[in-house]
Amino acid sequence: MTDTHLTLVSSNEHPQVPNTISNYEECLLGGPVTLSAQDLAECTSTTVEMVNDFWSAMGFRTVTADELAFTLRDLEAYERWSALVASGDIDEATSRSLLRAHSHLADRLGLWQVEALVEDAMRRHGLDDTTARIYVLDHMRERVEILQEAFTHAWQRQLEALLTRTFNEVSRRGHVDAKKRFPLTRSLGFVDMVSYTSTSTILGGRLPDLIGRFEDACRFAVTEAGGRVVKMIGDAVLFIADDLETGLEVVTSLIDRLQADDEILPVRASFVRGDVFSRSGDVFGPTVNLAARLVGIAPEGKILTDASTAAAIGAGKGGAGYMVDEFPPAELRGVGTVLPYLVSRRFD
Repeated sequence: MTDTHLTLVSSNEHPQVPNTISNYEECLLGGPVTLSAQDLAECTSTTVEMVNDFWSAMGFRTVTADELAFTLRDLEAYERWSALVASGDIDEATSRSLLRAHSHLADRLGLWQVEALVEDAMRRHGLDDTTARIYVLDHMRERVEILQEAFTHAWQRQLEALLTRTFNEVSRRGHVDAKKRFPLTRSLGFVDMVSYTSTSTILGGRLPDLIGRFEDACRFAVTEAGGRVVKMIGDAVLFIADDLETGLEVVTSLIDRLQADDEILPVRASFVRGDVFSRSGDVFGPTVNLAARLVGIAPEGKILTDASTAAAIGAGKGGAGYMVDEFPPAELRGVGTVLPYLVSRRFD
């Protein structure tokens, strides 16, 4: 099926869906599905239950002992992983956590890649959604290798950056205070779009463009200022930075960029410095909860922080370019009464 043919298909007529799925067995699975859980167990001197634990942690449904569900590549991967656990280098809980991490990221990544390529086909070739998806099915084989290389490269760079940050942090702080509840001290906050829920009902087909533009702007502004995006939550972003100065640059730059974009809804932000812990690539703790509540009462175009963070900013610990102003006390659900402060750049 050629590009030219696809661009000539009318919106009311779709080409026949090609039988291409079987063609991906070789490049993605390493070959046909010929093995059962029982086969994997016998080849590795493990049990069907262990095979299914591995498979479930990978994000797939468990299978009966004799159901054909695996390839030779699956066998090789399972054999290496089960040997790692058997060696004692990691325990079963860690194994399960790592496998779930791989599965979660791979599932999200695959979805992201396919949807991006579908949008690309619609935009460049003028296709409707169905025809664009058929186009992607036809052409994904040509892109598997480069997408795999790009992911491996990104993962290596990100892991190196994380290990470097970890080294720098632990070399400075020494032993953690035994009284400290959570091991990591971070600057973080939320930015969300005001009136998103009511506006989204009238945007119709323009909603994906709004979300895409908001996400692109957030990811660019946060990384340019030295922070990291923890996650996008529809109309909001959770960002994080290692120190107070970087965090302040992130939140103020982000607000400035989003406010200057007329195609994005008005925004508001929260910013808090405090202790957190990390699990499954996310961050948790009362600091995160406080930031989530503060953004909900922040005025349009403004940044709210808590009293402790405001005191550090006022003392110049985040640099001399910021100021704080009192804000009316507020009762926050799950937090209690707080005395928020407005944070802004100092232009004098």
